Amino acid sequence: MINKVLDDRYQLVRKIGTGGMADVYLAKDLLLDRKVAVKILHSNFAEDNEFISRFRREAQSAGKLSHPNIVGIYDVGCSEGYHYIVMEYVEGQTLKQYINTHPHIPIDTAVRIAIDIGNALAEAHSHGIIHCDIKPQNILLTANHKVKVTDFGIARAVNSSTIMTRESILGSVHYLSPEQAAGDKLTAKTDIYSLGIVLYEMLTHHLPFDGDTAVSIALKHMQDDVPRPTRYNPAISPMLEECLLTALQRDPNRRYDTVQDFVSELKIAQGFTASPFKPAEREFATMTRPISQKTRRIERCDSEGKVSSFISNLPQKYIWGGLLVIFAAAFAWAFFSFGNFWSNKVVTVPDVEGKPVEVAQQMLEDENLKVSVDEVASNEVPVGEVIAQTPTAGTEVKEQRIIHLTVSKGGTVILAPDLKGLTLDQARERLSKLNLVLGTVRNGSNPNMPADVIISQTPASASQVDSGTQINVVINVRQSKVPNVVGMTLADAKNALRASDLSVGQVTSNDGTSPSDVTSIVVSQSPNAGANATGVVNLVISSNNKPAQPVTKSGTVNITLPGSGDSKKVEIFVTDSNGRREVYSQTAAPGSNIVKDVSGTGTVRVQVVVDGSVIQDREL
Repeated sequence: MINKVLDDRYQLVRKIGTGGMADVYLAKDLLLDRKVAVKILHSNFAEDNEFISRFRREAQSAGKLSHPNIVGIYDVGCSEGYHYIVMEYVEGQTLKQYINTHPHIPIDTAVRIAIDIGNALAEAHSHGIIHCDIKPQNILLTANHKVKVTDFGIARAVNSSTIMTRESILGSVHYLSPEQAAGDKLTAKTDIYSLGIVLYEMLTHHLPFDGDTAVSIALKHMQDDVPRPTRYNPAISPMLEECLLTALQRDPNRRYDTVQDFVSELKIAQGFTASPFKPAEREFATMTRPISQKTRRIERCDSEGKVSSFISNLPQKYIWGGLLVIFAAAFAWAFFSFGNFWSNKVVTVPDVEGKPVEVAQQMLEDENLKVSVDEVASNEVPVGEVIAQTPTAGTEVKEQRIIHLTVSKGGTVILAPDLKGLTLDQARERLSKLNLVLGTVRNGSNPNMPADVIISQTPASASQVDSGTQINVVINVRQSKVPNVVGMTLADAKNALRASDLSVGQVTSNDGTSPSDVTSIVVSQSPNAGANATGVVNLVISSNNKPAQPVTKSGTVNITLPGSGDSKKVEIFVTDSNGRREVYSQTAAPGSNIVKDVSGTGTVRVQVVVDGSVIQDREL
């Protein structure tokens, strides 16, 4: 195609881009001696007459648009079977390329780009043209940071055609509106949603929805709410976040009415405009001149004078009654804010500074104190951690006093939060808000802390981490030494386990004895006597008058080590009615495949330990 001349006028110089439905060439307009961009449709569209007809009609409509933020369309035609559009040539890069090379786009810059795109869409909507394919790949940025929107009208032609390649769908589905995904009637509000996705990506460097297939992503657009952008970028202001989430409502009726409204709200959110209020329209034409400051002062003084006159003319009993009501309300506020005045019990305020807010609240509530929380931005203190408290630690106050906590809501730098004292669910929620991930969970023991809470973490609290970092934790598991219940009746075994803070788990029988028969005899247990365990102990029972015969069980351990890293020590342990024993212990190279046959009698558990960490624990 290089050097080919279309209609004896447009000489193709080089290919500068390709897409799901067309290739784009830099060309020379031989008639006007200027550079132009020529988009040539792929051959698989050339046989679809309905598509070609709509394509030409929409391109001609888009050619009527004239706006500084819209790529101009100069010509549309067909030469030697090649259907093409001639457009303004813009030197620069696509917005997608800009996003990929700028992981931290300033918020002001992102909003200004979105405003320019919105202005272009407003011009198109005023001419009855809906873009239908707003995405960063269709936004061009010039060297002097000017925004140009391209492909007006073409997307609408594609959406009306039954010929859609998988590549073209995947290229746009991340920015697809829910009504597009559902095949519903499209309005200008579909462009508002797509523009919102583009702004979301610029602000957070994330797409709100992703998936393995185009269908899965489209379903998320139709069914799921967009995650709050502050999850990825805490620097986004609440006003800008709400503005963006309004544009990204699944229901078009809940979005902005027009793209101009969206643009106006963006300007207000970032302080690009002075006031959100439009001048009020006067009822009479003679009241068009602005009221002078002097007149306003006179009106205000007159108003204040009327209020004073009204109060002075009230009966004195009403005035005293009003004062009494105000005093009672103030007394009630102080009463409920600063504790129970009738209570003589005094408590000492615990020190909760530096602790997770959930832990701090629990500590204060355990002392019969109330809590109020204020959040402030901080780059020095991890999110969710108490920065200060009022009253301070050690102060003696009456019970039910409100303790005011100042808590960090994070900053532009991601600091690993303090997870100590949190449950796993609380930790996952905290990490999710910071775009961090809960990593390996290991068991540990700390008798001074509650069970099932985190007692340590890696990386440590307040460490600077990148987005997506895994935080590994150790969970507090209070272990009890398992008593020997073999030979006891089931009833006695339950009592013995209960006394050790354990309970009976699965009860099985080798001879058909009912698990509810409390007179049956325990013939084996798992874990074995003397082991440290948490939770439950599984029992095997037999009839009181017929001892059960141990059953031999066998199986195979088959593991493959990771292909990279250092050699690792692999150990395999078998625990059965005869106790615990090691059946394999070798140092294996990376990528090794280890196969080991194992067997045991009674209840058989197999543990695989790699470098001291249990990677497999199962029952045969």
